[in-house]
Amino acid sequence: MGSGGSSHLEDKHVLIIGAGYGGVQLALTLMKKKANFTIVDQKECLHHNVAAVRAIIQPGFAKKTVIPYEPTFGSHFRRGKVTKIDVETKKVTLEDGTELTYDILVVASGSFGPMKEIEGSCEEIIAKYSKVVEQVKESRDVVVVGGGPVGVEVAAEVATIYPDKKVTVIHGGKQLINPEATNKFVEKVTTLLKDMHVEVLIDDIVENLDELPDQVRGSYEVKTQKGKTVHADIVLKCTGLKPNSSSYSNGLSSHMTEHGFLKVNEYLEVEGLKEVFAFGDCCNSKEPKLAYVAKLQADLVAKNLANLINKQPLDPWKSDAVKIFMGLSMGSRHGVLALKNGYILPEFIIVNVKSKDMMTGSYFKDMHQQIPA
Repeated sequence: MGSGGSSHLEDKHVLIIGAGYGGVQLALTLMKKKANFTIVDQKECLHHNVAAVRAIIQPGFAKKTVIPYEPTFGSHFRRGKVTKIDVETKKVTLEDGTELTYDILVVASGSFGPMKEIEGSCEEIIAKYSKVVEQVKESRDVVVVGGGPVGVEVAAEVATIYPDKKVTVIHGGKQLINPEATNKFVEKVTTLLKDMHVEVLIDDIVENLDELPDQVRGSYEVKTQKGKTVHADIVLKCTGLKPNSSSYSNGLSSHMTEHGFLKVNEYLEVEGLKEVFAFGDCCNSKEPKLAYVAKLQADLVAKNLANLINKQPLDPWKSDAVKIFMGLSMGSRHGVLALKNGYILPEFIIVNVKSKDMMTGSYFKDMHQQIPA
């Protein structure tokens, strides 16, 4: 096993691309160790997208989902969009032409998916959320397309905050959440949705999805492949997940899978490269693409950075480090939390840890900032 020590971390410049959950976790650890590092992101604040499912529904909640980087990281933070990586010269180029040099590169650029594509300043992100809040508020019939974790959470938020609205979830899979979810987990989620009077259509696909605007109030007919038509005043699309590869496709394309994920070995190094790590949603590790997993992998990368600098053996990523299968908030008063072995924990745990405030308080605390009132 490697030492995981912090000595000599100040002697090498670590460049982190991406300041999402994993990147921020790694940067916070490196700050404690007084390491020499820079973290780059095109946004000026952490977009706490786990809480986005509430931010698009509950008025005034959006301000609790953005946490500025600079007050936490100071001169370690650099705002910019990475457009090129040159592993030969160890340089990263930003959109404005600025070149940043590094000794060790870490890619933690995350992914795009439901509720993850909002960009801009803190004020711009809040404004975009606030606009959707008004669209939902004025709608009577709400259709959520996609019954994965995000779709289920969004439907539950709408039903909790606006119990008089008609909420329908349309899901193409044979069961809610994902194929790996146990029957007991799915049954618990389904029961909670039913108690909230949410209608669920399973194993059916919206065939006119491309014709339906996302998060825009209007009058729409949502048509499914099985011949059903559901009226909607607003459609909330909660489908799809793809890696945010724009920062590394120019330079690391030969190290990507066909779906755009970076190929990593057991130590979370990019395959075929030295002194380049990747973790979280952008890499091809088999674990679920969750903030919880990204933070666990960030802790391992922090250890391996020290191991690498100190010329110690690297520690391998072990999938059994992931103890939780999934934790869903189902509005502010309910939720479902299951371990990897299938055991469902008492509901009060997930309610207190996540559902009550969507973990906004803990993230502001981690960033050493005060959460807005």
